[in-house]
Amino acid sequence: MRIAPPGRAFDPQEHFMRYLLVLLLALCGPACAASAGDATRFAPGLQFPEGTVFVGAVLYFVDYGAGDVLRLAQAGPEVAWHAAGCGPNGLLPLADGTLLVACYDAGTVEQRSLDGRLLRTLDHGARGEPFVRPNDLAADGRGGAYFTASGGDGGIPGRLYHLPAGLQRADMVADHIQNANGVALSPDGGTLYLGESTTDKILRFKVAPDGSLRDGGDFLVLDERLPGTGRHTPDGVRTDPAGRLFVSLYNGDGFAVFGPDGRLLATQPLPGTHHSNLAISPDQAWVYGTVNDSEGSLYRVRNPMAPSSPR
Repeated sequence: MRIAPPGRAFDPQEHFMRYLLVLLLALCGPACAASAGDATRFAPGLQFPEGTVFVGAVLYFVDYGAGDVLRLAQAGPEVAWHAAGCGPNGLLPLADGTLLVACYDAGTVEQRSLDGRLLRTLDHGARGEPFVRPNDLAADGRGGAYFTASGGDGGIPGRLYHLPAGLQRADMVADHIQNANGVALSPDGGTLYLGESTTDKILRFKVAPDGSLRDGGDFLVLDERLPGTGRHTPDGVRTDPAGRLFVSLYNGDGFAVFGPDGRLLATQPLPGTHHSNLAISPDQAWVYGTVNDSEGSLYRVRNPMAPSSPR
């Protein structure tokens, strides 16, 4: 919770918002009282893990620092392929059994087989503009995908693109985003959520039948909605079948879960710092994610929204 600096005048609206935040946390119940000790940290020694997704029952992810796309086997992570020059960041499984890869360094989005065979490369939008730091992806539910391009130095804005089914072109559907990061859609495909990392906000848009967006605006200002001082910077975001939004916090510790109405449902502290991405297991029982401190690793923790069951 934010504390007003000395000498600041009493603000009734801010006082009310603080009271409301405390009330919401109280209503969360045991889910909000989770501790970092509930999580298992494993697979140490990664340089910058990101991009966690499930392909069937198998967890795929990237090590951006090493330029690798990996999968989690019983014995631990194994390299699926080395993505030289790509700078892999986000992954998205497609219905045909292939993966889309957001290549942050190369400024491309690639379609590859699960063993790494290159099938398609896109490097510019439908207007001819280059992609600047492609970051994360989400399926549109109609055979296509959305992906963010974070933007860059010199005032280059972050953008959101739509790849219609067939993946032949990339239509810019949102612009002027301050570091476009994680992206996710509601289960019915009608709402799109986007993490704006520079402002610590989650933006929300309505999705039109043609894939374009409307009625965009702020959905969550995380620094106002989450407890604790300092920044709460969104990185990866995911939705579950109930439409709840899971927000991984690169700054701010762990992840938070919000309802479709914006109500805070749970916070999950995690070991380490800089929790960049997450994925929910197919049975909804677990959350897997990435830690990017001095010794990059993966983590696994019980899904705070899953029904209670023996571990």
